[in-house]
Amino acid sequence: MINSKDVIRLKMPFPNINSKLAVSSHMYVCYTHVTNNYGLVKCQTFKNMFYNLQHRIIESKDPTRNPFNHKTLIDCDKLFKLNKIVIPDSLLTTTRRNICNELFNKIDTELKMDGYETKVMDSVMVKSVNPRVNLVEDN
Repeated sequence: MINSKDVIRLKMPFPNINSKLAVSSHMYVCYTHVTNNYGLVKCQTFKNMFYNLQHRIIESKDPTRNPFNHKTLIDCDKLFKLNKIVIPDSLLTTTRRNICNELFNKIDTELKMDGYETKVMDSVMVKSVNPRVNLVEDN
């Protein structure tokens, strides 16, 4: 089961199904998890200082803190919401399944500074680009 602080590899149909996030996997930190609803924060390899983000964390590769293979940018301007979906453990990162408490607390602080944008994702579209996730039906 995926929990807060876990890091998963997922394709995200954002801003649309043909976008860069939809065609290749990126890492996401699970910020919140309640039953089959998740709040995810996107991580990407850090390439330069010109990211147009107000709230971000730059984290170096460190297996004692995180599962990242490179210097990584954590985007704290957005929180991706996935509802009525099951993310299997097979999508967890392999070096390490989660981030340390200190890094999680930094993400929490950045998100809460002056808010973030919530992006509620269409579960069917998420499933269409991630065949291993499962949709949860309403009862």
